[in-house]
Amino acid sequence: MKEYTIKYESFNVYEENVSEAVFDFRVLPCNDGTQVVANSRMYNSIGESIFNFRNLFGFEVNRIRALSGFKEFSFTLNATVQKITTDISDIIFLPRESEIEIMSSNDFFIEHHLFLQKTAYTSLSAYNRKYILLLIDYPGLFDYLISLNKFINSLLTYKTEITDVTTTADDALNIKSGVCQDYAHLFISMCRQNGIPSRYISGYLNQGKDFIGNTLMHAWTEAFIPGVGWMGFDPTNNLRVDENYIKVSHGADYTDCAPIKGVLKTKGENKTSYKVVVTQQQQQSQQQ
Repeated sequence: MKEYTIKYESFNVYEENVSEAVFDFRVLPCNDGTQVVANSRMYNSIGESIFNFRNLFGFEVNRIRALSGFKEFSFTLNATVQKITTDISDIIFLPRESEIEIMSSNDFFIEHHLFLQKTAYTSLSAYNRKYILLLIDYPGLFDYLISLNKFINSLLTYKTEITDVTTTADDALNIKSGVCQDYAHLFISMCRQNGIPSRYISGYLNQGKDFIGNTLMHAWTEAFIPGVGWMGFDPTNNLRVDENYIKVSHGADYTDCAPIKGVLKTKGENKTSYKVVVTQQQQQSQQQ
């Protein structure tokens, strides 16, 4: 087991007074079969109460509503997360024919339709569909997904400040560059073109490792393999997801997982900055 302490900070400065605001934060790690949140604390500089609710996919959203004026706002999350070590060697994959048969059924589509449909972020133009890696050329889904992870990694060059939160998979493919969000959207797009359910993941990376994209919140993907379930892939680093990845939430694309969304009554410009610190604690021994 690995244990991490996570500190997320958001800083916002406004040119004019903000008379009213609603902020939604999706930054708290989730509890699932691979991790447990041991404790968490949240603070905001304007002293407002934090209201918690679950979104469409069951992940916690922390909402702050401000009814009094301010020109600066900051939010801080401190959390401790325990990650369980996983071992892929115990997984038994179905024969390719069985995988395709299951994926071709109406029940499969109904169950996974949210992660099979194209979205504005994950659609590819007719011109860019020539880049799509085809499942038919591989002996099984796992082999295809490993190859796709490597392919997306080689297709794009990691560059900051060249794309933004509005950039689509099509945009990133046109310029052959982007950040983790763009790698994830492109991976998802190609999966869905092949009838493979795939979802966008937002979370944190172990900063003690030499991973690309670990300085802020990171994005990766999960794909569904019949007979196995959801499995994580990080095309930005060409890695399969393991205990170095701390999940916050998943969704159809970035829209469902944006770390912060807000509605404000104000005029003028604003500046926003973020800081993420992920520290691995001394490893504990535990019988798995």
